[in-house]
Amino acid sequence: MNAPNRPRSLTVSTTLALALGLGFMACSSDDPSGTGTGDTTGSPTGTDPTTSATDPDSSGTDTTPVGDCGNDMVEDGEECDGTDLDGKSCPDIDAGYVGGTLACGATCTFDASACELSPDAALVTLNELTSESVVASGMSNDAIEIYNGGGVAADISGWQLSDDPTLPAAKTYVFPAGTMIDGGEFLVLYSFDMVAGNGDFPFGIDNANTETISLADADGVILDQVMVDGQKARVSYCRVPDASGPWFQCEQTFGAANVEAATACGNDMIEDPEQCDGADLGGATCEGLGLGYSGGTIGCTLGCNLDADDCTTDSELVLNELNATSDDIEIFNGSDAEVDLSGWVLTDDKVDADYDPAVDLAELVFAPGTTLAPGDYLVVPVGLGPGQHPFGLGLAGDTVTLADPAGPTVIDQVTYGDGDATVSYCRQPNGPGGAWTAGCTASMGAAN
Repeated sequence: MNAPNRPRSLTVSTTLALALGLGFMACSSDDPSGTGTGDTTGSPTGTDPTTSATDPDSSGTDTTPVGDCGNDMVEDGEECDGTDLDGKSCPDIDAGYVGGTLACGATCTFDASACELSPDAALVTLNELTSESVVASGMSNDAIEIYNGGGVAADISGWQLSDDPTLPAAKTYVFPAGTMIDGGEFLVLYSFDMVAGNGDFPFGIDNANTETISLADADGVILDQVMVDGQKARVSYCRVPDASGPWFQCEQTFGAANVEAATACGNDMIEDPEQCDGADLGGATCEGLGLGYSGGTIGCTLGCNLDADDCTTDSELVLNELNATSDDIEIFNGSDAEVDLSGWVLTDDKVDADYDPAVDLAELVFAPGTTLAPGDYLVVPVGLGPGQHPFGLGLAGDTVTLADPAGPTVIDQVTYGDGDATVSYCRQPNGPGGAWTAGCTASMGAAN
């Protein structure tokens, strides 16, 4: 790769944001409550009167599920995974690359550090961001750093920066005419703070959830994009090395070369606020979660949160069959007594100690008087009517949970992989104790 010039730092002035229009001041924050999703220092304040306070689409939060990084299969939220590069090569990542070897980093983001950049090409990328604030700035704004890792200057006039890939005007920063970024130069922008009256881009970076930050050209073509866990970005989330490397948790170095954090999720050591880290589960067990699990194996997600997908219960009322094509879900009562499901929920949302059905916008709450006799089946179709579930089943995999929100207590749950439930995923033999099996003959409402 052509060696970049000595790094220089450029901070967009507050007056540029004001010059682009007071429309910034009408934008909502990434917290539906208008308080910054618990981020009282780094996100714009205020609410958008055109959106509901409980509408998940009123913020930049990306509700797309994140794949299982490390299974050598590219899934939602991943650029790559191990040896699976999604068919991409260096020139596919940036037109300035003329060859070299593309790889995948530990965070399932592309590592282009071994790609070869044309000497006459710029390499303008998202490079670092924080969902809190830049300590050295003296401001309480979120920040995004743009970097030109090439050897020539780039004119980024009219380019766009947003936390919504559709680039809506109210949530998109447009770089002013005449904005140039030299080779080796950093450009730092801040979220607009309506109270302090400073900043640049009209959105905040959620400090607790996952969302996508996009950099596009003047025609709206996405040039660079990162799906970021806002919790990981509370200090800094950055590329190492600059411009071409995969994303990591980092030390704050806005306006200078990036440095991976000495302590971070992924180092096999639990640190605040992690629940676990790799093989370090902190002694956690399925039974110890207090959610009604009686056995199974607890795991740790790449976001360093406990993963109960493989935990089990000893319930005799069980999820018994799934069909991701028809979206039907079958429940079977294998006990010798009638079971009252009134008020229980069926969901594909995560059920943990903090689960609240009032904020789960896509679950079925069983109506009062819903019962299931011994040996009977209840087939729940997809839909918005009574007795129907509204969430559907993913062909590429999903987790379905039947739970009593009191507690909450997990009654039964099942997680399946890509293609497992395309026709039928069922318990064999039928009912409690049966092993989940892919490729069953569909038999909704009858024995598997």
